Amino acid sequence: MRSPHNSLVAISARTTQETLGRPDGFDAIVIGAGAAGSLAARTLHDAGLDVLILDAGWRAPFITEPVRQATAEAIARLADPRALRFLNPRIIYKGRQVLKLLGRRRQPIQSACYAWERDPSAFVDDLDNPYDTANGRDYSWIRTRNAGGRVVIPGHGRQYCRFSEREFAPQDGLSPAWPFPAEEMDSWYTYVESLLGLSGNPDGNADVPDSKFATPLQPTRAERELKQKIEDRWPGAPVLSGRFAPPVNHLAALESSHHIHARRGAIVHEILSDSNGCAAGVAWHDRETGDRLEAKAPLVFCCASPIESARILMLSQTSRSPEGIGARSDALGRYLMDHVLVKAEGLGPALPAETTTPPDGRCSFLPRFDRAMGTASLGDRGFGVQLYQTPGENGRSWFTAVGFGEMLPDASNHIRLHPTRKDAWGIPSLIFDAGLSTRDNTMAEMMSTALRELAALCDVKLTLQPEGPAIPGTSAHECGTARMGATPEDGVLDPFNQCWDMPGLYVTDAASFPSQGFQNPTLTVLALTARACHHAVTENGGTLSAATMGETIA
Repeated sequence: MRSPHNSLVAISARTTQETLGRPDGFDAIVIGAGAAGSLAARTLHDAGLDVLILDAGWRAPFITEPVRQATAEAIARLADPRALRFLNPRIIYKGRQVLKLLGRRRQPIQSACYAWERDPSAFVDDLDNPYDTANGRDYSWIRTRNAGGRVVIPGHGRQYCRFSEREFAPQDGLSPAWPFPAEEMDSWYTYVESLLGLSGNPDGNADVPDSKFATPLQPTRAERELKQKIEDRWPGAPVLSGRFAPPVNHLAALESSHHIHARRGAIVHEILSDSNGCAAGVAWHDRETGDRLEAKAPLVFCCASPIESARILMLSQTSRSPEGIGARSDALGRYLMDHVLVKAEGLGPALPAETTTPPDGRCSFLPRFDRAMGTASLGDRGFGVQLYQTPGENGRSWFTAVGFGEMLPDASNHIRLHPTRKDAWGIPSLIFDAGLSTRDNTMAEMMSTALRELAALCDVKLTLQPEGPAIPGTSAHECGTARMGATPEDGVLDPFNQCWDMPGLYVTDAASFPSQGFQNPTLTVLALTARACHHAVTENGGTLSAATMGETIA
C-alpha cells in the first residue's frame, strides 16, 4: 500500500511557490498531516473545498545524512518483531543497545519511545527541537513529524476504542463534562470506524462501547488459553480482543486532485486573523527555502498534535488576544494530561505451534482491570491493560504487558513559552511544568502489582520490571492544553472544536479534550475531526452530503 509519506511528497511536488502565495488563497488550510489532519483534508476536499496541507515533516536526502539514516535503518531492522523468531534474543538485545547509543546522540528523548526503534527517522531531532522542564518535574515530549502521524509507525498500538458515557459526562466531580451529549458522538464514531475497517468483536462492555467492526476476530489458541487463565484467576475480569486497524492513507485518493495542495517542512508558528478577528491564514517557517511564508484561508484546521497546537495558539498573539488565542479562558496550555504508563516485558514458555507473529495492534485487552484487582480506592477512574504474546525461538515467547491509567485534568500541569530559548528555526520553545499527582503514583503502584501478577500467571521471567510509572509524556497520549468548554470562560474551544476567540479556527486533535479516560484517544480524535468538518462546512453555507460522509451522517 502506498504510504502517506509518498502521497504527501507527490502532492507537495506539484504545489508551486506561486500556488502557495496566490492572492485569493485557499478555502481551507489544514495544519498537520497526521491521523486527524489527513482526515480533515480529505473530508473538506470531498465537500468541495480547495485545501492546503501544511506538514512539518521533513526527511533529508540520504546523501546529506548518510550515517544517521543508515543507523536508523539498521535499528529498524533489528526491532522488527519478525526477527524475534530467527535471531537469538541476546544478539538482538546487544545489537539494539549499540545502535541505540548512536541514535541517541541527537534523539535522547525520542529514543525512549517504545516505537522509536521501528522508524527513528519519523521522530524529531531533539537538538534542533529543545524544550525545558520546571520545578524538577521531568516530561518526555515524544514528537513525530511525518505524514500519517504516530499511527503509521510500525509497533504503534493502533488501538481504537470508544469513550463511554462516563468519559463524556463524569459524575464524580473530578473533571468537567464535555460540552455536548454523549450520544451525539455515536454516528461520528460509526463514520470513522467505517473508514478504518476495524478488526475486533462486539463484547457488550460498558467501559468500551462496541464499535462497527469490518473484520471479526477468531481468537487464537494462545489467546483462548490466556483468557481462560485470567478469568480463572480473576473471575469477572473482562478479557477482550484489541480493536485495531492498519493506518488509512487518506491522502492517496487526493493525489490527482487539483483542489488539494501541500507543503512539507512547514513549521507553523502563527494563525493570521482579519480585521474582524476571524481566521485569515497561516504563517510558517519553510525548511526548503528558509523563509517565512504565508498562505490565506478563512478556514483553518489545527491538527498539529496537542502540545504543538497549543504552542501555535500561544504564538498567535493579536490585539484581540495579546497572550495567544484562547488565553482569556486561562485554559490555554493548562490541564495537560497523559496516560499514567507502566510496562513489563519478559520471556515466557513456547506458545502453541500454530501461533504466528500477530499484526501490529493485535492484543488481549483488559479494560478497567483495576476493578478485578479490587482497587476500589480509584473510584470511577482507573486503568486498562494490553497484553501481547509473540512467538520466539528455542521454545520461548516474548511477553509484553502495558497498563494505561487515567490522569485527571489539573490546571497546575501546564506548558508555557520559553522567554529566550528557541528551536533551530527561531521559534520559541516550551517549558513544561507537569508531573504526576499522589493519586497517579498510587495508581501506578497498583498497575505494577497487576502486571507482575499477570506475568507470573503466564510463567514469564521478566526482563523489564514494572517498577513505578514512566516519565509523563512517555505514553504519547497527551491531551488537554486547549480544551472545549460550554462558554469562553470554560475553555479555549466551543462544543464544535472552534476557537471561541477566532471564528474559522478549529483545533481537533486531543488538545481539545476536557478529560482523558483510560482508552486510547485516537478514535475520539478522529470522530471529533469529522464532526468539526461537518460543522465548519455547513455553518459556512456548504453541505456535506450523505454520500460524502456516509449514510450514518445525514
